[in-house]
Amino acid sequence: MTSFQDALDAAVADPGSPAWDLIWQESCDQGTCDPASAVLLPWLARTCANFSPQDRERAVVLAGFIAVDADEKSRGLYADNIATLRALTLECLASGGSSDTMFVYLQQAVLGFDGDEVWGKELDRINDGEVDVQCPACAEDLLIDLQPVGSSIEAGLSSQLATRLHAEASRVGHESVVTALTYLFGRMNCPACGATFNVADEVTGSYPR
Repeated sequence: MTSFQDALDAAVADPGSPAWDLIWQESCDQGTCDPASAVLLPWLARTCANFSPQDRERAVVLAGFIAVDADEKSRGLYADNIATLRALTLECLASGGSSDTMFVYLQQAVLGFDGDEVWGKELDRINDGEVDVQCPACAEDLLIDLQPVGSSIEAGLSSQLATRLHAEASRVGHESVVTALTYLFGRMNCPACGATFNVADEVTGSYPR
């Protein structure tokens, strides 16, 4: 059986190694990372610095998940490593990312390094193509399609963050991400009661604002 240290050694040598799967499994479960996994941040910073932007994509995404779930003490202890990982992820974004899906994960990772407990976890709803929200007026549960065809959302950019993410995606030609962002950060009328609300504001409902 491969030990965790063996997996780390294999991963350092090869960004495509199956050892990365084990590292993910040991660190995160269904998008939530054990706060103790923060001890990996220095190792991830050193390892990612030795990979090309495309080769490091998956590793910095993992680091973003770990950083956003780290406790305040760990974020302070590993602040320099988080800053390094953020800079390395920005390089990945500047190079365009290997796919639309990966580009969103990279944007989300940056937000995780920034400590954004909402969008550091929830931005990848774009990759799902839909988002579940609750109407702030009548509490109706709604599953909202983020695709332009037949959408009930009035496209827009309801925050400075939305504008920034939109500009990043537009700059490197990820048009499907550009479009999805305008729906995630757009407005809609509740089909149950008619109230108008910003979709993104209600995505944050289950997290501290």
